[in-house]
Amino acid sequence: MASVFEQREAETFRILNIIKEVTRQSILIGGYALNAYSAFPRFSLDCDLVVIADDYGKIRDFLIKNGFKEIEVRSDFARFEKKVRVMKTGVDLMIDKIIDRQSGITFDFADITSGSKVVELKAKSNPSLKTEFRIASPEILFVMKLASFRKQDIRDAFMLSSYTLDKERIQALIQKYLSSDLLKKRIKSLKKIIESREFRDSLQGVYGKLPEKFFKESKDRILANFSPITPTMP
Repeated sequence: MASVFEQREAETFRILNIIKEVTRQSILIGGYALNAYSAFPRFSLDCDLVVIADDYGKIRDFLIKNGFKEIEVRSDFARFEKKVRVMKTGVDLMIDKIIDRQSGITFDFADITSGSKVVELKAKSNPSLKTEFRIASPEILFVMKLASFRKQDIRDAFMLSSYTLDKERIQALIQKYLSSDLLKKRIKSLKKIIESREFRDSLQGVYGKLPEKFFKESKDRILANFSPITPTMP
């Protein structure tokens, strides 16, 4: 019998396969998109999508018909949940834009779409379970993680740094969305966090044991992505 994690991911992939057929444009962000760029994927708790407002009603009706319940609805965001055995699977819809709750920054749909591409996604619990879906670029994901800056966001930004990122694109997005004061605070905190033993332990608690070379190279790369826009530190 399939594990609860495999059943949960199977339901998520089934939903994605249908959503991409009923919408004109939807972009996957969050954990499932991030796993496409990470050498060491992790389990994702939710399916996060950016959709256009014109498609929202169709997606909502589809989710409800398939056993999902509306948990939260706002003009720019909606969350749906469904129980799969003893676990819940969730679908979060960002409508026309992404408003980061931590920083208050609003990311434009055009920037989320720019550089997006259709890729093959594999389930963490069972690599034979696959789907194809359009995902956001690693650069916009990186900058959104930097904006939110929760513990899981810092871990994800660190893992994204193992991917070959377009440094100029990152810098352009940072300059558009992050104020110089916020950037300065983020970089100062980031340097302290990724040097700590606690960070490495928490990272490996989510992604599994990481090779020493991988960890060192990723640490160097995450900081290099900010040069030459790194503010002078006091």
